Amino acid sequence: MRRISHDLAGVAQRLSHLSEQFGIEVSEVSQVWQDNKGRAFLQQHASEVQPTINQLVNTIHGLTELFEEIAKKLRDPQQS
Repeated sequence: MRRISHDLAGVAQRLSHLSEQFGIEVSEVSQVWQDNKGRAFLQQHASEVQPTINQLVNTIHGLTELFEEIAKKLRDPQQS
């Protein structure tokens, strides 16, 4: 059986890194945008990004475990 190449763990790691970078950028921008309009924009838009990325990373980790379990069962159906 041909193995399907996937690097979901790498994708999750890259997303986590991008999330950290995004947090740094938001922190820097918040130092400049100190008026009510700037704070409102960051609160409305930037605050939604972090939880969404975290949820995506958690979903990718879950999918990775599921794919690995399925691949293990396909290699040796007796272990099911």
